[in-house]
Amino acid sequence: MGLGQAEERVYRALVRLGRGTARECTAETGLAEAEVRTALRCLAGFGLVTAVDPGARDDEAGADAAVWVSADPQVALGALLRRRRTELDRMRQSVDELCAEYREAQLRDDPGRLTEVVRGGTAQYARVQDLLAGTEKELLTLVGPPFLDPADDSLAPMQRLLERGVECRAVHAAEVLAADGGWRQAQRLSELGEQIRVLPSVPVKLVIADRRRALLPLSTRADRMMDSAVLVRHSALTDALVALFEQLWERGAPLGAMDAARIGDGSPSASAGAPAPDDALLAMLAAGLKDEAIARQLRISERSLRRRMSVLLGRLAATSRFQAGVQAARRGWL
Repeated sequence: MGLGQAEERVYRALVRLGRGTARECTAETGLAEAEVRTALRCLAGFGLVTAVDPGARDDEAGADAAVWVSADPQVALGALLRRRRTELDRMRQSVDELCAEYREAQLRDDPGRLTEVVRGGTAQYARVQDLLAGTEKELLTLVGPPFLDPADDSLAPMQRLLERGVECRAVHAAEVLAADGGWRQAQRLSELGEQIRVLPSVPVKLVIADRRRALLPLSTRADRMMDSAVLVRHSALTDALVALFEQLWERGAPLGAMDAARIGDGSPSASAGAPAPDDALLAMLAAGLKDEAIARQLRISERSLRRRMSVLLGRLAATSRFQAGVQAARRGWL
């Protein structure tokens, strides 16, 4: 907070003593008296100590014998801390502005600095983990097939990110939710705090960290996406990728909220009024999953699914999936 070691030792000594002269503080701290007097003047400037009798003199030596009193640490240090935070915020803003100017100069000098090619699935996976670890405020993702590592369903990196208070938003392709484990993983992420919306498809896999760095594959072919990706640093290109995400986010349907652990087990529904386990069925229908994918996620046959769909349509007085969605929304089931 701007205090040196001597100032801290003198202030702590005064807090313990309650009040004292420079000589008493010298005896308490073991510092030289001149150093203590300098520290007291500095502490007075910060409002941490006050001289009760600033004109008092030692009759024998004629030296300053003022009595010093420490301020309440909770009040004085709290005010100092707030002031320092304000100064640090201003410094951070200045640093950000300087960094932006530096990047602009670097890009003018060498546009190749804008991007970095990342080759191979292992390297891409590692780079995604780096992006997650370095994200401070916001993570935006477009989630489409294929998974970087289908065998790895650990959500620990995302959980740590969300626990740090990072805002996470994702747009999932319905095909991803239809894949084995896809729906359950999306529900787990939603329970952890990630905001998820769903579209029939997304144009590209994409990760954007703090609107400053973005990672996306160079190929649009599913069988070539893992060959190479490009890391894009803050520029007009990252701004364009953020704009793409926001457009898709506005078009997406919110992922239906329900406990993935209850899919198909007949336990009471968390949705207001939706017959269990119709909350799962409604959520998947709203996400745009096809019958085959829904049946697989619910672990029932397509024939059983059709029977359940028929019962659900009857309860909603609907003759089509679209009408069922409208009626379910009106009743607050979605």
